[in-house]
Amino acid sequence: VMYLDPPLENARASWVQQLHAWLAAVCRQRRPQATRYEVVTQGDDDLDYDNLTLEYDPGQAVGTLQTVASDGPSPQPKQHGATYRDLLSRLPNGCVQQAYGAIMDMVQQASSYVQIWLQYQALWDLQTDYVLQFLGEDLARWQSMLLEIRRARSTFDTSATTKHVGAHCVIDYEQVQSKVNAKYDGWQREILSKFGALLGSSVRTTWQQIAEARHKLEQHATESSTTSEVVAFITCVQELKRKCPEWQRLVEHEFRGGQRVLEKQRFQFPSDWMYADQIENEWSAFGEILRRKDNVIQEQLPTLQLKIVAEDRAVDARIDALCADWERSKPVQGSLRPDAASATLAAFQARATRLEGEIELVRRAKEALDMDAARDERLLP
Repeated sequence: VMYLDPPLENARASWVQQLHAWLAAVCRQRRPQATRYEVVTQGDDDLDYDNLTLEYDPGQAVGTLQTVASDGPSPQPKQHGATYRDLLSRLPNGCVQQAYGAIMDMVQQASSYVQIWLQYQALWDLQTDYVLQFLGEDLARWQSMLLEIRRARSTFDTSATTKHVGAHCVIDYEQVQSKVNAKYDGWQREILSKFGALLGSSVRTTWQQIAEARHKLEQHATESSTTSEVVAFITCVQELKRKCPEWQRLVEHEFRGGQRVLEKQRFQFPSDWMYADQIENEWSAFGEILRRKDNVIQEQLPTLQLKIVAEDRAVDARIDALCADWERSKPVQGSLRPDAASATLAAFQARATRLEGEIELVRRAKEALDMDAARDERLLP
């Protein structure tokens, strides 16, 4: 457990005591007493009021002492306190409060710095599973965590062992510096290793997805002979275009930035590591093919729309045929065997499922070509 010894309350008490001592140096001075001062003459002749000397008599007069006389009754001296303690009430407004405020500011500065060290107690309290669960598979969050870990090292990764706060407060952190440094290194190595494994896996998975998408595009001929092939080609291009923003973010930002973070923190890349340049090359090749295929669709848009309309009519005719067959052959006879009824239902279910897939394919193709895509609900239960 990390703690500060002695606590900051001791420093505050010491500063307040020093302030009181300085105030007491003035406020506890004894006031001169007027009744203890007498006029000292140079002889026994008449007093010369042009040459009078006042001397303090601690108990015995020096030289010839004579009391200054005056006409009329002698006034009674005004009584004052024995010290200058009342000077505190005559100081400018807020003067003493500013002194106490300066002490509190120093305590606050010291407390803020000490709190930076005390927060490293979490290195011993934190569980690795909790950190991994918090970070998940968000590569951006992992990168932010690693950058923050590196920036936080500036607090203790230094040759100094003390921190001066003001002129009279010294915080000595030599005893905890080495322990925090060692624990921090362990945490940093573990987080870096986990991030390296996650980034490598994500890069390889994304590269495989992009490569498969590129091969899939290459297999689709620009000039399709059947309507179903046209529908499949259009929907394939549109699906891949929807995936492009996410792939672009990963390839151009997350993977390149993550590899740069690993390089700066001296990560040991494995021999089978897929570097960012490799996936960027695959991404560039895929993007070129996708743009070429999309341009073909835009150039042949009227022809493709006619083929989609034809395919839509063909699917509609197959649905009508299915509904007519169902009305004729649905197993409702009481003499029908259960196994025969089940076989009939399974056959109709398979035809309906296949038609639902064709309907969805046509609908997505219509959306890709900006055509009206009305939903056919005849096959809904």
